[in-house]
Amino acid sequence: MLGDGYECLSCCKKYPLHDGIPDFRVFPDPFLSFQEDNERTNIVLAALEKFNLEKLLEHYWSFSDITPVALRPKFIRSAVLGELRAERTLEILKDNINEQQVNKVLEIGSGTGNFLAVASPHFKQVIGIDIGMRWLHVSRRRFMDKGLPIPPLVCCCAEFLPFADHSFDLITASSTLEFVRDQSKVFSECARTLNKGGILYINSVNRYSIGRDPYAYLWGVGFLPRRWQARYVRWRRDASYENIKTLSYRGLRRISANYFSAKRFALPNVAPAVLKEFSLGTRVQINVYRLLKILPPFSFILKWIGPGWDVIFQKEF
Repeated sequence: MLGDGYECLSCCKKYPLHDGIPDFRVFPDPFLSFQEDNERTNIVLAALEKFNLEKLLEHYWSFSDITPVALRPKFIRSAVLGELRAERTLEILKDNINEQQVNKVLEIGSGTGNFLAVASPHFKQVIGIDIGMRWLHVSRRRFMDKGLPIPPLVCCCAEFLPFADHSFDLITASSTLEFVRDQSKVFSECARTLNKGGILYINSVNRYSIGRDPYAYLWGVGFLPRRWQARYVRWRRDASYENIKTLSYRGLRRISANYFSAKRFALPNVAPAVLKEFSLGTRVQINVYRLLKILPPFSFILKWIGPGWDVIFQKEF
């Protein structure tokens, strides 16, 4: 490490620090160039000490020309409620790990820091990475609001993790896999950096869900050919969908099979505190889903057409 960043010992390439966060990115965010992300990051930093998390997100999105105005409140609310979903994730993990044997945890796509805030008290070290420098700085506000120490944050690509082999006991990635450039490479990197017996947790959206797409808030997007999806979302929502690639149940199994042989797919649930935030119609649909997913015939069908999955992969070698 240098005074103002890091240097690769083999190729001598230098990687800068941005207000304390190292930047190891090989390529930029799928939605913004390096320069655009830097500009948005400076907007966040200028307001970081002025606003709480919710107000900071409102301030940030007031400058965004990517997210339609109608969708901004939904995304802000989702970020604010993120810790409730993260608590559910932590419960799933506790059912599948020996907490005493898990010391180092990596979250890929840590975003606004909801899982980091919930998980940090439970493990020796939790590290958050994201390809968007702006989101890493936004996540600092979450910890400031809660009076918690800020965990290590790293800006990098999920396809090129700047960590040594066998670095982690647990890796998590929630609502992230659908945004990366190379999904297979992400699995490869997770397998490389996990210890033997390590756990990879993935929460992902089902391409062929009969429910509404959570990123476009539209029905049936995944059933369209991929080359039509972005144009359809642009037409209906005036929103970007070019860099989103949701996977099917079969597709996720196929990609992961090259790196992880042991896996467990589970249908996700909705935390009661989150459920009450939805409209009455949506709450009814979710409650019907919660009933069906515990019935054997429907639980099998819902793996193919349900909203998504919580998947536990284990590295066996």
